[in-house]
Amino acid sequence: MALWFRRVGQLLAVGVVFAATLWPFYQVGQQQLTRAEQARIDAQPGISRSSYQPRLDQLQQTADFSTLASSEMAGRRPGQPGSELARLFLQRRFTELGLIPAGTDGFTQRYQTDGQSDGVNFVGKINGTDPQLPAIVLTAHYDHVGVHHNRVYPGADDNASGVAAILALAAYFQAHPPRHSLIFAAVDHEEQGMHGSKQLFAGKLLDPQQLALNVNLDMLSRDTKAQLFAVGTYQHPALLPLLQSLQQDSLVALKFGHDRPAAVAGRVQDWSDASDHGIFAKEGVPFVYFGVPDHPDYHQPTDTFERVDLEFYHKVSDTILSALLLLDQADMSTLRLKNN
Repeated sequence: MALWFRRVGQLLAVGVVFAATLWPFYQVGQQQLTRAEQARIDAQPGISRSSYQPRLDQLQQTADFSTLASSEMAGRRPGQPGSELARLFLQRRFTELGLIPAGTDGFTQRYQTDGQSDGVNFVGKINGTDPQLPAIVLTAHYDHVGVHHNRVYPGADDNASGVAAILALAAYFQAHPPRHSLIFAAVDHEEQGMHGSKQLFAGKLLDPQQLALNVNLDMLSRDTKAQLFAVGTYQHPALLPLLQSLQQDSLVALKFGHDRPAAVAGRVQDWSDASDHGIFAKEGVPFVYFGVPDHPDYHQPTDTFERVDLEFYHKVSDTILSALLLLDQADMSTLRLKNN
């Protein structure tokens, strides 16, 4: 036994020396990949125009945004009073928009979590003009950190911005019927394990085989460089030519990135499973996630409505509308075939 332990120790020592020798080369390689990936992102087109005719109801969208980010809703954490107020608000707005109830009980899908507060998803639908086409699902999580250690985390950018955007988009598509049926899902518990989006599938509310695409909106209202990232074209390259046309006539700097592994992109963050779209990806559903980079107020009590850039936010929302209109006209079956 003593000889066996001695040999194991010798092998471990050799391994440590070998790893220590290679580590500097790995670090250099990661730095080079990081610089190359950042250069690739920076080289993509920036803002090409500033004026536009708004197509979304900006007054209503701003009102929805400020309501969700208000001190009364106090960060919308499941199990806290602010979450209950947010649920009442979403029930009212889904009803006012005239969406088709698509939950398990009207618009709602209630579920239980292990050791956490019960959750509620809100799901509504607009039927497409071509009933043979699979549906496109728009998601945005309405929960946030809430009140923690007697401090309120309002979660304005994260993610009152995304929820107000899907409400505005739902209003647009009610007046302009899409080809694909559109499912609008305001999901719960993203901040605590993405249980809401998981329950869409675990509760059999959504069938992955009947879905063309998930479009997830999470953090849309703040970036000093006026950047909006479309995440998912690395996993689904058939999306790239569809969305690249938006870069040539863009109100914001639409960028493709934050979806590549470390072996390709070094230390540039990979957001491929950073929000609810990651659950759709695990179910085999193609996705595109629209969001902005983290900022100093991310997950801080200072993520307030007063700090958002409303002009940028409305341009982002209009850009996402343009993307949806392009995607609605595309052959989504081809997209799924190319990625299976």
